[in-house]
Amino acid sequence: MKYIVLYLVLVVSLFLPFFVPAAEKAAMPMPLPELVLEVPENPRHKEYLGLTGKTGTDFSIRDIDADILVIELFSMYCPYCQKEAPAVNELFAKMREISKNGPVVKIIGLGVANSQFEVDHFRDTYEIAFPLFADEDKTMFRALAGEGTPTFIGCRLKDGERPVIVLRQNGGFASSATFLHELIDKGGPQ
Repeated sequence: MKYIVLYLVLVVSLFLPFFVPAAEKAAMPMPLPELVLEVPENPRHKEYLGLTGKTGTDFSIRDIDADILVIELFSMYCPYCQKEAPAVNELFAKMREISKNGPVVKIIGLGVANSQFEVDHFRDTYEIAFPLFADEDKTMFRALAGEGTPTFIGCRLKDGERPVIVLRQNGGFASSATFLHELIDKGGPQ
């Protein structure tokens, strides 16, 4: 009897790793929580997002004119976010290039526990060209199940009824090209 139990434990332990990745894949994509932001003052940012509302009025993430959206969770005080800023700027440039002939891929940033002043300081210091929004009370951070900064959340916006999260990258990424390729693979039409 002892050998039968040992044999069963061995068999289960050999095959268990094959079931775990399938469960992880089944969990993705997951619904993107409803996030509401204010239409930015900057006309370039408003145009980039494809928004027509009046500055200062609310808009939903689903109003952004994109097939795929990356939401960067960052903090002005996060040294990793500061270090990652040039790579994120490179990612933004590659997204704009790909969007000319492929799926429209855009990015926004949410300044976790940052005021608008702190977000603006981060934007100016690291020459961020895409829209950044303050998440001073961490409402959006919590809604997105944020675990830290930087975090990159890839969303498919054109997926029937509701946008879905298809990719989550905690921490930085090794290569903007690799990250973008994975994002398009997972976020493209299904």
